[in-house]
Amino acid sequence: MNISRHIVLGSVIASFVLAGCASPKRSFLGASLPKVAYKDIEQRNKPLQLKLIVEFQRNGEHFPKGDIPLKDYAASILRDSGVIMPVDDDKAEGQIRVVLNNVADSGTVAAEASRTGYPLWMIGKTITDAYELSMFITLQEKTISRTGIKQAVHTAIGNMSIPDDIQTFPQAQAFPRVLEQMLLRSLQLMQQSGELVWQGMPAVVLFEKQSR
Repeated sequence: MNISRHIVLGSVIASFVLAGCASPKRSFLGASLPKVAYKDIEQRNKPLQLKLIVEFQRNGEHFPKGDIPLKDYAASILRDSGVIMPVDDDKAEGQIRVVLNNVADSGTVAAEASRTGYPLWMIGKTITDAYELSMFITLQEKTISRTGIKQAVHTAIGNMSIPDDIQTFPQAQAFPRVLEQMLLRSLQLMQQSGELVWQGMPAVVLFEKQSR
């Protein structure tokens, strides 16, 4: 997948700063929400050139150390989507603001167990990082937004057994993977509602990207 080329040293740093578990383990995305791939997003013939503003939070409080990796990964994901091109102030025709909150969500594990049919705490121990994303796009004095976009990433510890049908990845990739899902879902919802078609700039599929 495209994001993999950006996961080198930065992903290792991000995993220590943004996740609750520091040792290298196997992680997997929450199963309570359908996955969104880049091919599910309609590219634009001319991506929106927007200034990217981010804020990383922990339980609703600003956590400045998370802003830099959040901005780096968000810029890469948005660029790869073919919908938005993050640019400097002098080239921007508007702005996109991304707020990501790392929350303590006790209901996340219950939702996972309900969808998958297996209670995670019975087959081993996991650490769950739950996230909630809000995205605001302002262009020509009009703002569209999506809030309350949720996703979680689970990290297996000890001798936990993960079912074969669950796609896993190194814990260092957990943060960009979960962010990717929430940003793509936000763009998809905005496209499905028709909000990203305003300004007479319809979305056009230029080519189909490989599913992640």
